[in-house]
Amino acid sequence: MKRGLIFLAVVALIATVGFSTISCTRIDAGYVGIKVNLYGQDKGVQDITEVTGMVWYNPITTAIYEFPTFVQHKVWSADITEDSPVNEEFTVTTRDGLSLSFDVGLDYKVIPERVPDIFRTYRKDLRQITNEFIRTMVRNAHNSVASTYTAEDMVSKRGSFEAEVENILRQEMQKAGFEVQQVGIIGKIRMPPTLEEAVNAKIKAVQDAIRAENEKQRIIAEAQKNIEQAKGEAEAIRIRAEAEANANKLITSTLSPLLLQKMYIEKWDGKLPVYGQAPQLFKNID
Repeated sequence: MKRGLIFLAVVALIATVGFSTISCTRIDAGYVGIKVNLYGQDKGVQDITEVTGMVWYNPITTAIYEFPTFVQHKVWSADITEDSPVNEEFTVTTRDGLSLSFDVGLDYKVIPERVPDIFRTYRKDLRQITNEFIRTMVRNAHNSVASTYTAEDMVSKRGSFEAEVENILRQEMQKAGFEVQQVGIIGKIRMPPTLEEAVNAKIKAVQDAIRAENEKQRIIAEAQKNIEQAKGEAEAIRIRAEAEANANKLITSTLSPLLLQKMYIEKWDGKLPVYGQAPQLFKNID
């Protein structure tokens, strides 16, 4: 009897200890969970990716990491109220040796099937990976392209600059297991005030020259249009005059004394004038 009670107590103790070391977590839709062994020969990421649902594990020997697979939005800004309490703006050096600063926004996704590889590479959660490794990739891409642009080109050809950066970043992040949705400079490119004034003045001068050239071409085109219109009107007048002259010539060539007398007769009402001399309608008719 006493042995039975002791046995039951031992079993209860073992069960209590066992259950106290078992944890459960739920991996919701939109996330990929991975189970990581913390000790033993199998230390590291197992060759499985946990699907959504309930996952039981021993928190002493195992850790569960969750990676969201929906779009992540990250902003690195000088504004400490944006994404971080510290200045996270990017500063690059241009081809002409000048320093420019700007804020950057990035939208990206984790490639679900690459989650185990991502964790094997970085051994951190997504937030840490974003603030450390992805930030470095974004900064390097901007620096690489900026070194081929002058400060003026960075402003005047900003669209081309951003397109080159995005192309490089898409390739680099794809290799790392991430898919870039979009990346771009937020707001204006910041530069020293004196440089900004000079660049803006030069850009304005170029724009004014383009507008002046466009206006010149418009005036030339309008003048050419008026010339062509005048030529057309002159040609129309000439054609009408020529046609009228030809018509008159034709009429003149067909009129004869007999025809005229016939026309007189057709129009005559048979009455002779009361005053004056009566017309000799039938004079010299053979």
